[in-house]
Amino acid sequence: MEGTRLVLLCLIAAGLSGCTVISGKGLEEAAVDKSLTTASIPPIDPAVAAETLSDSRTVRNAVSAANIAAVDTAPLAWSNSDTGASGTITAIKETRAGDAVCRQFTTSRQRFDGVALYAGEACTTGQGEWTLTRFSEDR
Repeated sequence: MEGTRLVLLCLIAAGLSGCTVISGKGLEEAAVDKSLTTASIPPIDPAVAAETLSDSRTVRNAVSAANIAAVDTAPLAWSNSDTGASGTITAIKETRAGDAVCRQFTTSRQRFDGVALYAGEACTTGQGEWTLTRFSEDR
């Protein structure tokens, strides 16, 4: 009787194992259904740190007020008393397109956590106002 039960149990298990493939395709042909979304939130862009934003404004002000000819011979120092960061602008290149003036620059940024090099660009937006169009760590 025990042997008959074992054989019967094996036959049932073998028969039911085929029920896992409903569509007739094997697992090797199965694909992930990416149309389903369950309690997921799309990733957001990382926020710019307040210190970086404050430093970028300080650098923008230094670049916009800089005497470009003087920067070629003597680097321009900047310091942000709000964050304690400081740095040196070592290169500024000015380009013009119609009324717009842009200045590409390279600067260092010293903080308590280390020193990094940054590349950026500041452009006029009209009526003498400057905006920072690019400010990113040079890697």
